[in-house]
Formats: sequence, structure tokens, C-alpha cells
Amino acid sequence: MTMDIKDFYLNNIMKIFEYMRIPVWAIPKIIMDNYNLWPLVHNGMVMCEIRKGMYGLPQAGRIAYEHLVEHLQPYGYAPAPHTPGLWRHTTRPTLFTLVVDDFLVQYMSQQDAAHLTDALKSKYTIVEDWKATLYAGLTIDWDYDNSTVDISMPGYIEKAL
Repeated sequence: MTMDIKDFYLNNIMKIFEYMRIPVWAIPKIIMDNYNLWPLVHNGMVMCEIRKGMYGLPQAGRIAYEHLVEHLQPYGYAPAPHTPGLWRHTTRPTLFTLVVDDFLVQYMSQQDAAHLTDALKSKYTIVEDWKATLYAGLTIDWDYDNSTVDISMPGYIEKAL
């Protein structure tokens, strides 16, 4: 199966806050008015404190990953020590790879798969694909009868051209 965590990089509390200056011209007037930002303007900028992960923040991926490690540890899941991206369960025969926010899961029983999905759902919103047809932008076509798999990126060449 494959799974995708929605908004994986967002809303993860940062241990060390960041700060950012936003030019007033980049903030719509309605936002400036609704949130009473005018008193905060200094030299044409509004200073913001960033407390949670957000898109564009270079360390957002690392912060989200650390939160995931911390969250899945009590359920028995941990990254493999010498294979980046590979995770294992301590007692179950469940393995998964993680690329950005996409999981490709190998499981032996529905109970094992449910254990992982339930662990993830306790904190995150996830999308499940029990046929594992999409992973990390790749389209996967499994042929179990012939023990083959075709992996493709439909439309990739057309978009590149």
C-alpha cells in the first residue's frame, strides 16, 4: 500500500522560533486591517515570529521528520540505522519507505497495515492507496501474475518539452 500525509510540513511546533520581515507592500490591505498590523510596521516592514513549520522554511522537512520519529516511536516504528528512508517495526514484519510525505508500505497482514495506519491517523490526516498505484510522483502498475511491476511518469516528457 501507499500513503500520503496531508500538510506534513505544516503545524509542527519548532523548538527554536524563527523571525521574518515582510514588506508592507507584500501584505494585502485587507489583511493589514483585519489583523491590525499597522502599529507593527517599522521601516516599511512587519516583523513576524514563526513558531510552526511552513512551506518555504528550509528546515521544515527536518522538523516534520523529527516529529514523525517521535510520534511513531511508541508504536514500535523507527528509521533503519544504515538505510536512509527505510523504516521498520520492532516486532511486526512491517517495513516502509518514506520520501517527503509519501509512504510505500510492505506488510504481511491487514492487522499489521492497520497498526501503522492507526498510528499515523492518531496525529495526521492521511490518504491511503491500498493498490499502491502512486508513490512519490511515480505511477506503479503491479502485475502479480507475472511477478513484474511497471513504473512510469505519464506526461513527464510532454511537460519537460
